[in-house]
Amino acid sequence: MSVDSYLELFTSLFGWTFYGILWDVLVSTGIVYLPFLGILIDNWREPAQGGEVGHASGLSLRRMEIELFIALLVVVLAGQPAALTPLNAGTLSYSPPPTLLNPTPTTATVAAPQSTYGTTGFTGSAATVNVPVWWYGVIALSSGLNHAIVQGLPTVADMRTFEQQAHLATIADPRLRQEVSDFFSQCYIPARSKYQAERPNTAAINGILTTYGADDPDWMGAHVYRETAGYYDTLRPANQITGWAYSAARDTEYDPATPPAWGKPYCKQWWEDGAIGLREKLINEADATSAGFSGLVVAIAPALASEQQNDAVAKTVLTNAPPSWSSNELIANNASGSGLFNTAGNIVKGGLATGGVVTASALFSVTMTAVLQSLPMVQAIMLLGIYALLPLVVVLSRYSIAMMVVGGMAIFTIKFWTVLWYLAMWVDQNLILSMYPDVNVFLQIFANPGEHDAKRMLLNMITTSLYLGLPLLWSGMMAWAGVKVGRSIDAATSPIKAPAQDAGTQGGSIGKMALSKGKKR
Repeated sequence: MSVDSYLELFTSLFGWTFYGILWDVLVSTGIVYLPFLGILIDNWREPAQGGEVGHASGLSLRRMEIELFIALLVVVLAGQPAALTPLNAGTLSYSPPPTLLNPTPTTATVAAPQSTYGTTGFTGSAATVNVPVWWYGVIALSSGLNHAIVQGLPTVADMRTFEQQAHLATIADPRLRQEVSDFFSQCYIPARSKYQAERPNTAAINGILTTYGADDPDWMGAHVYRETAGYYDTLRPANQITGWAYSAARDTEYDPATPPAWGKPYCKQWWEDGAIGLREKLINEADATSAGFSGLVVAIAPALASEQQNDAVAKTVLTNAPPSWSSNELIANNASGSGLFNTAGNIVKGGLATGGVVTASALFSVTMTAVLQSLPMVQAIMLLGIYALLPLVVVLSRYSIAMMVVGGMAIFTIKFWTVLWYLAMWVDQNLILSMYPDVNVFLQIFANPGEHDAKRMLLNMITTSLYLGLPLLWSGMMAWAGVKVGRSIDAATSPIKAPAQDAGTQGGSIGKMALSKGKKR
């Protein structure tokens, strides 16, 4: 039998274990027999109150037989745990849907849970638990229906996973963080200052801006500075860069007879080198801190050129771990004051203008992520509670068939939440693709905080309403149906009870008439 989450592997076993314990307690104390006694008393009391035995006694006995038969049937199907339908830990399994991080997931079992639930928290569960036939059928039907529907629905792009992993991509190595700050102050700031001062308008630069976007000059790895003469191809850092070998042809300020420990690469080399370049280090750092984030970018945007994919990874890392610098460093390495103030001023103004939206969007995203991760856990715990408390419901309902149907609908309703969450995820992913039809724009969301945050907040609010609202709507609709079903079952059984009730009423009337005649005499 398949379940819908890792936690449900264990809550199912524990829930039915508690069911068996509670049922045994009810049997040993004799409480399970009280409803039968109530059936006998009710069916004896009503005709007896009529005051006339007559044919009412026969109908009452018939009614008593029918109600006792129904009660025994309910006990056999929905009360007593049956060895015929055991719930075995070896047959329980969970098959998680494929994701960007795990495109071919393996099936989890109690023995191999692929989570910490079975290693530390939920140990000691019984290997086999007997389940009443009716409830076993309800669970099996609900799980099978869920998986059949999910398998029939279209696959999703899993953009939320990409967004979550993008937020995790950062710079954990302090040495790399310092190198990024050095590149920012000694390469990017001088290049951008020169660009702002000169405002070149050539066909080559316009072509670069058309290919990589008008905001290309606003980040450290800009193609404008890398592919235009006079920028990164001529700029070099003021200090030696660790890891870069000394080159006599390039590092002419040093005496070849006493070479320095390290050299000063051109900014273009420093950024683009495939082995020790800064962009390559940022990509490797993203993969280390975010479980192969560069591979996710390729999976999300296979149509983009590898250069644009690499830029997206580097931009994301720099957004999550922006370079730090001081004003003195910027002034010491600037050839143009206007460029410095334009750059720093734009950063400050942009931060002040969008800081509130960015913060609200980030908090909403974190909250939504936590909610989405907790929903399957809530579902599993609620099912555990239903399974554990069912014996009391069965007994207190006096072994009612209506209780069986309504209880089965309750279990089915909660288990069907899995389908609704998948539907919500499908709608959410398609909304993301619809609101960001150009995948390149979607990749730039993480590199330009504040620019698309209003749209992202709208998406987050819609997603939250879907994940929480659809189960609430569905549960309400099933509650209406459950009440209707209960009333229908009661109406269907009323003809069985009606003859005895009518007979009791008629017997009472006859008795009263006989008494009144005797008094008159």
